[in-house]
Amino acid sequence: MSPQRALLRGLAADLVAWFCIPAAFLAACVGRQLLPAEAVAPHLRLLLIPLLGFTLLRLLLAAAGLGARAARAASALAASLLLAAMLAYYLAVVIGLQSWGRVVSWDLITSYAAQLPMLAGALEISLPLVAAAALAAWLALLGAAWLYFGRFDWTAGFRRSASAAFLAVIVCAGGAIGAIELYNFLAAPPTQESEPVSLTFWPAEGAWDYQGHAVEKLKAAIVDAAEDQERNAYRPAPGAARRNVILIVVDALRADHMGIYGYSRDTTPTLARLDKSGALRKVEGVRASCSSSFCGLLSLASSKFVHQMSARPITLQEVLRRHGYGIHMILSGDHTLFYGLRQAYGQIDQYFDARTARTIRYSNDDRIMLEHLAGYPSWDGKPIMMQFHVMAAHPLHNREGRVPKFLPAANYVAHRAPGAELRPSERSVNYYDNGVLHADDSIRSILEMLGRKGYLRDALVVVTADHGEAIGEHGLYQHANSVREEVLRIPFVLVAYGYRPARPLQAVAAASQADIAPTILAELGMPRPATWQGSALQEPARREFLPFQERWEAGVYDLRDPRNLWKYWINLKSGEEHAFNLTADPGEEVDLSGKLAADLKRQLQRQVVGRGPATAKRRIGDPQEP
Repeated sequence: MSPQRALLRGLAADLVAWFCIPAAFLAACVGRQLLPAEAVAPHLRLLLIPLLGFTLLRLLLAAAGLGARAARAASALAASLLLAAMLAYYLAVVIGLQSWGRVVSWDLITSYAAQLPMLAGALEISLPLVAAAALAAWLALLGAAWLYFGRFDWTAGFRRSASAAFLAVIVCAGGAIGAIELYNFLAAPPTQESEPVSLTFWPAEGAWDYQGHAVEKLKAAIVDAAEDQERNAYRPAPGAARRNVILIVVDALRADHMGIYGYSRDTTPTLARLDKSGALRKVEGVRASCSSSFCGLLSLASSKFVHQMSARPITLQEVLRRHGYGIHMILSGDHTLFYGLRQAYGQIDQYFDARTARTIRYSNDDRIMLEHLAGYPSWDGKPIMMQFHVMAAHPLHNREGRVPKFLPAANYVAHRAPGAELRPSERSVNYYDNGVLHADDSIRSILEMLGRKGYLRDALVVVTADHGEAIGEHGLYQHANSVREEVLRIPFVLVAYGYRPARPLQAVAAASQADIAPTILAELGMPRPATWQGSALQEPARREFLPFQERWEAGVYDLRDPRNLWKYWINLKSGEEHAFNLTADPGEEVDLSGKLAADLKRQLQRQVVGRGPATAKRRIGDPQEP
């Protein structure tokens, strides 16, 4: 074979070998709608930079006179390390996209790397076994690279046919091209095209993304202007009842797995005791606005649906602060990094999460939050809002020291049954129910401490969730991956301490997460900001449709027929439709989209498409959810 043909054959083989893994990664992500097609070209272009650098390294090794075997060994070692890093990164990206719909950020990688033993414990994974598997995989890559360079290495032949001066020109030119490409990437990272590496290092670039729901800048500016106008017009109520507000948000908590909502297991003994005392009121049929933490928490705070969200919302926290409240956020988990909601909440008097605690312990540990609360002083009589975030029901929560009640149990994130289940396995159900029981125990600890310190002498306590959780239904796990009932159904519980509610809650076919803040204000006798979209549940229901959205899937609940609660959604990208009569089919087993009356279908389609839902997943990055 001529030197020219050998060179071309080797270069072609290098390109195929280098890009086969990225091609498989991109095909899987784009095909499953985890990444847009616009991400492909910039990502492949970025990968040319390390390929060019590695090629120049091989030329230098060939010119260094190390000997054929030594140069081959060094090339194989470098190639195996590069490919191992590529595979590890792609694995992290896929886990992030499938688990919470986001590209993993560098801060998140370093955060969890520092907590790796604790993370492995939470997932019930053997760290030595994972390390052994990773080592075996790297050795396999090393062996494959050694064999590859024994067959396709072209550098030695090129070195023999090229002069030293020509080789120096090639290396210098290649280095300059690589440096220019790297500079271009750093100066203008392609975040708008959702290129994953750029989103890893610049997660907050570009338009504000509500955890996969991007609002166009022009529309956001109009919404923000309306919020500012209402902010200037809003006036506090002089006669409002300024009792303490304790808002407890349990991450990934499903209402249908809580004993107080009729579940067969007593997973909520603390709340059940409050229910028996007559102090507790629970709202049936509450749905989250989405199945992700960021937009769920923002909907809860700003009383807006996903397609209406603002970067400068008037939040529940801001309204209460205008009424003289101190605002205290005491959050389990790392909200500074994972959610990025601190700015959206507005001015806060005290903010605490695992990141601000600067603890070396696992961030998703409720004990960090409880220890911080234990250091609080007794109540001084001034009204206060405290918002807690409890991680105990989340699959990444640290369950060290907690004895499981329901067995056998296994974390469904790491121990899913082979193949896609259509129904939850016993181990998954038991694991999740243990988490709900642990969350109830965290609520008990919060209330006991607050009671001892006097904060519950005159207080409204609210327990709710940011979203639900899939534990195998319809072959799905976790959240941020669908709009099924298991990820949208959440609890809404109100407990009155030291007072009797003046107005009862109205029975409704379905309520929204966006209704929670207006209901709290109505309980206190405070006016609701005009830009809020939710309704106080003390007032008669007037709403006909209830919207929801998770990425490309947007839909509505049809509340017009009290005998039949219809749920309809459409995939905005593929056009695929789904419709269920939840009154007859609460588990969404029978899809009736093909049997809907034409007039009803047109009405439902008009509600979804006509409202202008948030753009889904144009960029995937931003502060993330665990």
